[in-house]
Amino acid sequence: MKKRKRWWIGIFFLFVLISFSFLSPVDAAEKTAKKPIKIGVMFVMSGPMGGYGKHGMQAVQMAIDEINAKGGILGRKLEAIFEDTKLQAPVATEIAKRFILKDKVDFIIGPTSSGVAVALSKVATEHKKILIFTQAAADSLTGELFSRYQFATLSSAMMHSRAGAYYMASKPYKRWMCIGPNYNYGWDSWAQFKAKLKELRPDVEFIGELWPKLMEKDYTPFIQKILEAKPDAVWSPLWGMDAVNFIRQGLPLGLFKEIKFAFPDGAALETLMPLGKDMPDGIYVAARYFFLTPDTEMNKQFVKNYMERFKDYPDYMAAETYAGVYFIKAMIERAKTLNTEKLIDAVEREPLAWETPEGWKIMRKEDHAVVEDVVWGETVYSEKYGFAILKNMESIQAEQICRTPEELKAVRANYEKRLKEKKQ
Repeated sequence: MKKRKRWWIGIFFLFVLISFSFLSPVDAAEKTAKKPIKIGVMFVMSGPMGGYGKHGMQAVQMAIDEINAKGGILGRKLEAIFEDTKLQAPVATEIAKRFILKDKVDFIIGPTSSGVAVALSKVATEHKKILIFTQAAADSLTGELFSRYQFATLSSAMMHSRAGAYYMASKPYKRWMCIGPNYNYGWDSWAQFKAKLKELRPDVEFIGELWPKLMEKDYTPFIQKILEAKPDAVWSPLWGMDAVNFIRQGLPLGLFKEIKFAFPDGAALETLMPLGKDMPDGIYVAARYFFLTPDTEMNKQFVKNYMERFKDYPDYMAAETYAGVYFIKAMIERAKTLNTEKLIDAVEREPLAWETPEGWKIMRKEDHAVVEDVVWGETVYSEKYGFAILKNMESIQAEQICRTPEELKAVRANYEKRLKEKKQ
């Protein structure tokens, strides 16, 4: 009888223990539900190129506040940690490691420079952390350096170069040369432009290329070489203050009077606003995003909200980074989890589309690159804005400029090859 009583007492206490384990208000699931989703954000936030990071940081803040005001993502709030990479790969690498190992971020957004992005992608891949490119645009990041753990939410150098080739092919310029920054972005931009323009216009000639260092101070020797070569047109992936300084130094020498220029990053406000009236009319420029287009309610509201909050027009870095945060939202809502591998699988199951101020973007599963049109136009000074805006805009369609099915297969084949070599 005593044994039976002890047996029933044991069953009773086991039942109570199990009941409390289910009813406990601090169980693991509830703790996870309350835990914020962390984003590590790194851009150039100081120095001559600091405006890129400023716009990126502001866009992240605005997007996070909007999402959190509507309940967050899967009931969890978003929060961000901001760091300045200072255009230095070693600095960015250390920041990324700290984000991952100490801060335990769920995602990383950045960086500004493609040269920094190459180093950053290695860290993200090694630690299997999702990295989202919203400013770095070298084609190699979604091409030969493709990794399962990185996504690009802005159009690449390849897309802008191919779009530029389509835009320029109908124009009368035959003899071309290039001046661009001496690193991945500049090289990729020129190589892709040459290949596509030659395909469209077999009669064109390429008569030279110049590669000043990033943040070059004196462009005079390079300008003299261009004037001596006398090309019909020049392809120039110089960006930010590099483009500003080049144009300012070229004006007194009459560089833009006889020679036409095409800047695939020239419609950035980081170039147009500092130049003001100094930007020559009729320069060909591309826009990843230009605040006056498209004429949609979403874009109008984005521009209005951004200007009211930050007293500034949103540059393309703002729009692309804003879109990057909303890509995270779309990815999580599809996967219904924050598990890294399941998030990637959810995107790769089928292309993921999400709406942004510049229109609908599609994330392609094969190379984790965005599918979207690219706008080109010509500069014309606006008294209303106090800087040049775009006229004669032409939208080059995504199907003309994105990777072909054969190119997509090559990206994946190269990735699989690298994985096998790593295991051996």
